[in-house]
Amino acid sequence: MEKYLVSILLIFIQLSSFSQKVNVVDDSNEPIFNVSFYTSDLIKSSFSNIQGEVDLSIFKGNDSINIQHPSFKKLVIIKNEINQKIILESLIVEIDEVVISVNRWEESLNEVTNKNLLIDRNLIDKKTPQTSADLLEKTGEVYVQKSQLGGGSPMIRGFSANRILVSLDGVRLNNIIYRGGNIHNIISIDPNILEGVEILFGPASVMYGSDAIGGGINFKIKDPTFKFKKLITGSQNIQYNSSNNSKIYNLNVELGNKSISNISSFSFSSYDDLKSGAKRNKYPNFGLREEFVARDYINGKDVIIQNENPNKQVESGYSQLNLVNKTNFKINDNKNVIYGIYYSKSSNIPRYDRLIQYEDILTPKYAEWFYGPSIFLMNKIQFNSFTKTNFFDAYKVILSNQKVKESRNSRNFNNYFLNQREEDVNITSLNIDFDKKLKNSEFYYGFESIHNYVKSSAYRENISDNIKTPISTRYPDGGTKYFSNSVYISFKNSLKKINYNAGLRGNISSLKSKLSGNFFDFSFKDIKLNNASLSGNFGLRFDKGISVIKFQYSNGYRIPNLDDVGKVFDSEPGNLIIPNPNLKPEIANNFEINYEVSSKKILIKNAIYYINLKNAITRSLTRFNNQDSIMYDGTLSRVQTLTNTGKANVYGFSNKISYFISKKIIVINTISYNYSNDIINKKPLRHSPPLFGKFEISYKTKNIELIYNLIYNGKKSIENFADSELNKLYLYTKDGSPSWKTHNISIIYNINYFIKANFSVENIFDLHYRTYSSGISAPGRNFNFGLNIKF
Repeated sequence: MEKYLVSILLIFIQLSSFSQKVNVVDDSNEPIFNVSFYTSDLIKSSFSNIQGEVDLSIFKGNDSINIQHPSFKKLVIIKNEINQKIILESLIVEIDEVVISVNRWEESLNEVTNKNLLIDRNLIDKKTPQTSADLLEKTGEVYVQKSQLGGGSPMIRGFSANRILVSLDGVRLNNIIYRGGNIHNIISIDPNILEGVEILFGPASVMYGSDAIGGGINFKIKDPTFKFKKLITGSQNIQYNSSNNSKIYNLNVELGNKSISNISSFSFSSYDDLKSGAKRNKYPNFGLREEFVARDYINGKDVIIQNENPNKQVESGYSQLNLVNKTNFKINDNKNVIYGIYYSKSSNIPRYDRLIQYEDILTPKYAEWFYGPSIFLMNKIQFNSFTKTNFFDAYKVILSNQKVKESRNSRNFNNYFLNQREEDVNITSLNIDFDKKLKNSEFYYGFESIHNYVKSSAYRENISDNIKTPISTRYPDGGTKYFSNSVYISFKNSLKKINYNAGLRGNISSLKSKLSGNFFDFSFKDIKLNNASLSGNFGLRFDKGISVIKFQYSNGYRIPNLDDVGKVFDSEPGNLIIPNPNLKPEIANNFEINYEVSSKKILIKNAIYYINLKNAITRSLTRFNNQDSIMYDGTLSRVQTLTNTGKANVYGFSNKISYFISKKIIVINTISYNYSNDIINKKPLRHSPPLFGKFEISYKTKNIELIYNLIYNGKKSIENFADSELNKLYLYTKDGSPSWKTHNISIIYNINYFIKANFSVENIFDLHYRTYSSGISAPGRNFNFGLNIKF
């Protein structure tokens, strides 16, 4: 009998050695999926399944096993010491552990001296944005203007458009046709593939060069990661919004092994006409779309159609396709190469604010006004090296090429001629960045070279017989070349509780354009513009217990681009801008103080700032061939040009309070205020928004999160409008831009590790409102449904 028992025991031990399964759970005893178990040499590895089970039979008893998961603290343990259950401790990311790329390299947040905002992937999932512009707006810390549904122009500290630097994966997107009005290129960036967004407030020209006067926005797409073994992962995201009947589908797939990894993303978005809110209090007719124009092809004329639902903003819908592919090649443990291709294409996008203009009280001005398909294609290759030398500890080289195509198309009411103006832009850039650490300091230095080539064409098409004839182009019809070269150096140091940093950047640029003179008899046939700029910054940070006080001086500049010096266009119907080849760079000096308090229960961030803008490029009245007005596209237009006559002061503050009532309940409030003064015209700057902010309270359990927020916006009276806004009073009420607030609620339900669902109701009370400077009313009551499926 004893022999049988011994034999059974030996067999059991032997079977256990072949199949040694353990369970890995969290502190709530819930199983954890996809925990990696591996040896340091990466030769042996295994992963937990959906039940949290993992087979460790491939490991020897004395093997040291690394146990790792992104949401939990890493654990290293000898196999013989492992019990049947492994409990992992949740990873709580402290604020001073977060890293950002203020200096084009990742660094600790506790060494930064300027205000910044980080939007991580988790927050993006909670916001369920339809576009990247919506994502910025939903933070409550960035103001966004919209001329049409297919748009979104962020405003930072009273600046917008070509006074804000936008970059994607470290590559600047601003090109020489970025205009000074409102610009909507960020909707070409798909929020579904983003790893995160970093927003820098205030001038950031030392690191990012020209245009970073109001701040910088860097969109970061996830890099493919190397795997312990060949592995395919991915996700699908499906979203529906009732206010514009939008359908959004996204598919991400990542495939990799130890030496090569690839991530691919496909997104398609379709948006119908947007419905605004129906509840109008003081202004019952504001924003109603009572009629619209349609083409009667049988009789060959435009007709006015009565809108059955005046809250439906007819001719606002569009669609968009986004594709991204990134491949990461591992050369060795210290070097890798990442190749990325980024593509976006939209349908025609109606310019809604132009379609609601009237020639008189009965006659619409336009039958058609739309942006043609916007095409963005970028190829980028990045080489990273972390091999240390005497001159650097790491460096990266980024070579990129962008091709941008956009067009503007307009036809007056009951006119046979469709005016079409098209721009093709080719941008090539090279960035080389170095990082060197010393005992108590760190140096960053590098080089940037940019080349732009712009080709403009324009013609007028007779829609009755399709005959095309040339017309004046938006930009010089002989083509434009632009070169820019920059070098920079920045360092940071620490002395006990004081951290300080400083930096310098030098830039030279050259722009050359040719005009044929076929349409306008200018006194010049060539535009040549050479500029040199120098910028710098200095920051101090003092930590005292749970408090931090930071001071930042930063200098920013904006080199006049082609949109400034060589454009012929109607800024608003009845006003015509003509070229000025004598412009100089705009200069901004920023002074700000940030005071922060951080404890286990509360996080407070305060910022006050003052910006002085010199050589501001503003519109001025002028004459052409001794005439103050000329005919342009069939409209008698007042002649204007851009000059360096502007001087402005900008003041403001922002506050953010996060209060952790418990582990489950968090209250957050943000508020921002901006005041600007154009010293010459005694008027505010165009892109100074009214007071705005957001209050939010959330309750979170393991599987469910409930979020309520109140988004609010102050009023802006007509007497506080810039002159350019006074030319668009049809977009406002008789009192200007009214105040408003919306109530919103959302539910996020984690069904399991693979499936997450969300439901939200935005603008619960169906309020009608229109954000300042926007040409289209905001969504009314919106039901949002979303489903995310991992595999």
